[in-house]
Amino acid sequence: MYSEREETLFKTTLGGIMKGLERSSEQYTYDVKEVAVKSESVDRFVDQPHHFYASSFCTWKTSEDIREVIKHMESEGNNYNLWYVPADDNANYQIKYYAPQVQGAFLIGSFEPKKKSRK
Repeated sequence: MYSEREETLFKTTLGGIMKGLERSSEQYTYDVKEVAVKSESVDRFVDQPHHFYASSFCTWKTSEDIREVIKHMESEGNNYNLWYVPADDNANYQIKYYAPQVQGAFLIGSFEPKKKSRK
């Protein structure tokens, strides 16, 4: 169902999501002894309503399923930004310069999809 590239993007973005959530919790630290504490604070964010938002210069996509967002944007073939948005997928909010205007939203990363081959 998902290409190897889409699966790789999904796995690598998980690291970005976790770092962003840790920063949002204001308990970001490198101390290994606090891993359990950080996990509990991250769970607090994962359990709240959220979705992923991606945009390029010509299209956008939102979904609670990050794989669905990545698959759509990769199929478009344009560079895109991927965001974590701590709001329900049906929430209304403003977009400014391709970025969601929601408190707590953060950029996971910018991606350049594998170019489509021309026939």
